[in-house]
Amino acid sequence: MLTIANPKIAGFAPRWATYRGLTILFDNIGLRRDGPWLRLDCALDAIPEYTLYRGLRAAMCALDTDLLLRRYLFCALPPATYHVTLWDGPNDGNVEQALPHARQRIDELLLDIPGALSHGNLISGTIAGSPLIRRRGWQVGFVVNRLVIVEQAALVALLAPTPATREAFAMLVELRSAWNATFRHRFGIAAYEPYAPHVTLGYFADPALAAEAEAELAGWEELVLRYTTGTTITFSSASLYGMLDMVTFFRTARS
Repeated sequence: MLTIANPKIAGFAPRWATYRGLTILFDNIGLRRDGPWLRLDCALDAIPEYTLYRGLRAAMCALDTDLLLRRYLFCALPPATYHVTLWDGPNDGNVEQALPHARQRIDELLLDIPGALSHGNLISGTIAGSPLIRRRGWQVGFVVNRLVIVEQAALVALLAPTPATREAFAMLVELRSAWNATFRHRFGIAAYEPYAPHVTLGYFADPALAAEAEAELAGWEELVLRYTTGTTITFSSASLYGMLDMVTFFRTARS
C-alpha cells in the first residue's frame, strides 16, 4: 500500500503511459479544437446535455479521488475526457491478435497516430467506412446501471439503454457484432463481445489493491447511483478517434 505520512501532501497526479490505438467512440458534444484535431476535452458545465457525466464527476468527488489514490493507487480519469466507446480497434494491447499479413500495416499505423487519421491508410480507412460511423441519427440514450471493477484494472460505470431507446440500441448491437466479425475476418482483431457500454472512471495501478477495493464496491455503487439518478446521455453519431494514452483522444473535423 502507498502511504503518505506528510500531512501537507494529499496525493499525486497520475502520469499516463503511452497507449496508442484507433477506436470508435460515440460523439460527445463540444470537443475542443486542437490544431487540425477535435480533442476529447469537454467543458461539462457549459453543456446542459451532460447531466450523466456531471453526476459521475460529483460522485467521484464525493468518493475523494486523492483518498482513492492513497489507499488503492486508483488513478481517476479527468471528467472532461469521459466517453462511451462503441468499438475498440487496433491498439497496443491487441496488436498481437493481428493476422500475419496485416501485422506490419497495423504496427506502422500505430506508430503513425495521429497522422493515420488524416491521410490514406488501409486500416484507418476501413474503420472510417464502418457502418457504425456512416449511420447517423441513432438517438441512443443511456443511464448508469452498475459499478464494476474490470479485470482488477479499471473502475467503470456500466450503462443500460433508456427504455425509449432499447429498440435502437438492440439494432446498434447487431450492427456492431456484424462489423466486429467482418474486421476480425479481414485483420484478426476484434472488440469484446457482448457489447457492454460503459464510462471508465479510472484505473488501478496495482491489481492486488484493485482486488482489495472490491470490498468497498457496493458502497461506491450506491453513491454513484445516488448522484446519477435521473440523469441520461444520448448520442446520435459515432466517429473514428485516435488515442495516444488514456486521456488523449482526438478525431478529424467532419466536413
